[in-house]
Amino acid sequence: MSIALSRTGGAGVGKCGVCFFPARSFPVMDTVFARGFAAHRDGRLTDAERDYQAALAAEPEHVDALHYLGVLRHQQGQHAEAAELVRRAVDLRPGDAGLQLNLGNALKALGRLDDAIERFRNALTLAPGFPLAQYNLGNAYTAAGRHEDAADAFEKALRLQPNDPAAWNNFGNALSGLRRFKDAAHAFKRALALRPRHAGAHNNLGMALNALGDTLGAIAHFRAALDVEPNYVAAHFNLGNLLDANGHPDDALPVLQKAVALQPHFAPGYFGLGHALAKLGRHDQAVLHFERAVGLDPKYGVAWLCLGNTHLALGAHRAALRAFEMALRIDPSMPAAHLNRALALLATGDYARGLAGYEWRLQTPGSEPAPSLPRWQGEPMPGRTLLVRAEQGFGDTLQFARFVPFAAKLVGKLVLEVQPALVPLLAPAAHAARVELKSKSDGMAVAAGAFCPLLSLPLALGMTSPESIPARAPYLVVPADYRRKWRGSIGGQERRKIGITWSGRMQPGETRSVPVSELAPLFALGGIDWIVLQPFLTGRERDILRAHPNTKSIHLLEGRLENFADTGAIVDRLDAVVSVDTSVAHLAGALGKPVWVMLPYAADWRWGVESGESAWYPNAHLVRQRAPGQWREVIEETAAALAAVPA
Repeated sequence: MSIALSRTGGAGVGKCGVCFFPARSFPVMDTVFARGFAAHRDGRLTDAERDYQAALAAEPEHVDALHYLGVLRHQQGQHAEAAELVRRAVDLRPGDAGLQLNLGNALKALGRLDDAIERFRNALTLAPGFPLAQYNLGNAYTAAGRHEDAADAFEKALRLQPNDPAAWNNFGNALSGLRRFKDAAHAFKRALALRPRHAGAHNNLGMALNALGDTLGAIAHFRAALDVEPNYVAAHFNLGNLLDANGHPDDALPVLQKAVALQPHFAPGYFGLGHALAKLGRHDQAVLHFERAVGLDPKYGVAWLCLGNTHLALGAHRAALRAFEMALRIDPSMPAAHLNRALALLATGDYARGLAGYEWRLQTPGSEPAPSLPRWQGEPMPGRTLLVRAEQGFGDTLQFARFVPFAAKLVGKLVLEVQPALVPLLAPAAHAARVELKSKSDGMAVAAGAFCPLLSLPLALGMTSPESIPARAPYLVVPADYRRKWRGSIGGQERRKIGITWSGRMQPGETRSVPVSELAPLFALGGIDWIVLQPFLTGRERDILRAHPNTKSIHLLEGRLENFADTGAIVDRLDAVVSVDTSVAHLAGALGKPVWVMLPYAADWRWGVESGESAWYPNAHLVRQRAPGQWREVIEETAAALAAVPA
């Protein structure tokens, strides 16, 4: 999350808004007005109001009584009446800079920023050396989002009063608004040099340091702000967000909980709590906080997005769709909401709408830039070249390679660029389909007439229903030289040979990895040689496998699998494969091998929901978690299924 809260300079009479000047009055009411003015200065507002009203009853055009009654109303939050009273005073004494200033303050409190700015400028025209007018002009510019003008105003205020910590703090905020974070940090440090226990400056310096990449410094200043003001909501919120963003959601939770306890109607605080809980995999709790955030602020688009993501993690696809649609009503151009809505549609089998929405993946951060070629939409291109490029992971390429021969029939020539590790494996199928196969690493530009990302082929080809997917297997063939390379490498045929993988690439929030220690029910099955297809093992995994009572039936190939043609040659000689949702599952499916795919509770869209069968691989058996993170029943069910298969 990038939400952060800043604090402007000090509040209260005499700094952020109203100011007192020596009183002027008509002689007839000197005593009554002076008494009210003294009461006002002492904070006795009821007495001040009574005397101001008495002065005005006797002299309706008593300028100072109008002015200071307006000041009093401003302090009481009655800004409309304040503006009217001070305006009447200004009309009677237009050359008074102090009156112009306080009229500007009342107008700013009413949200009439342009009118307020005009009054502050009037005050400066009348009194060019008026630091408070420069300061309040800067605040008005900041509120209007005019950070360049705000910085200029604060800089002028500081020339007049260089030792004003509030002005340095707000100057820093204006510089932060201009993304001049290094200069902003300097300004906040000046504020702290003048007032070391300025909580707002500590908080704002924390944000500037975070923007400069100094995470530890930012955390230190957020904590310093809280040392000064333990109930400082913005500092709790910013500290919690930063801890969450830097991989410490468990530390973020109590900080964010404190923020919402202090401010129960603070929607961003509930959003932050939901975000941290979701990172910890506590999605059922995260849902409640995201719902609270959108309940408090129904136009909170990113909270609707995260609510949808959390519903997806819980397998609640219909609820997820509703949340994504709400996010898109608020911001129709939000790529992540479009993409995740598409994933929910695909998971529920709505490929027509899902594949169309899946195109938004190409506009999300980190997506591979497309070449400067026209986008192919499935039209015939006789005599012309189509470039198709793999994207995302190995499993995606293996799964979607089935569409390439269909596209090749519509064009003069098809060039397929894939990951280097897949080139040897895909070569025979590419040759059979008259497709030119290239490695994405060779860096050579392809002269082509059009381009299509690999995962966009089914949409371009109109294969937009589960029934239209070409599911015939095998659709890949292991190269002959690799079959020869691995001939006889996994022993004789007296025992069943079953390949196994239990984890793929580890990513944040990964749910597709099974601890190797939980695989014991599989390794306990008799009459099976287990061929470990993991290309790399951790030291702990290796120790657990070597210590297993059936370790002689567990065969490691680590360090020997150079590419997917090696893995494919092994799989081709196996009786079956057991795998989590990783590229090996797709490889086994593409080679037509029986494969038991062990799936997390909220499985990837391509495996659908609930069904034990796959629309993509006829020989796949899908075994699903019944609760998030619970692998024991999945493994026991898989072991029982394998035990029931005749040798």
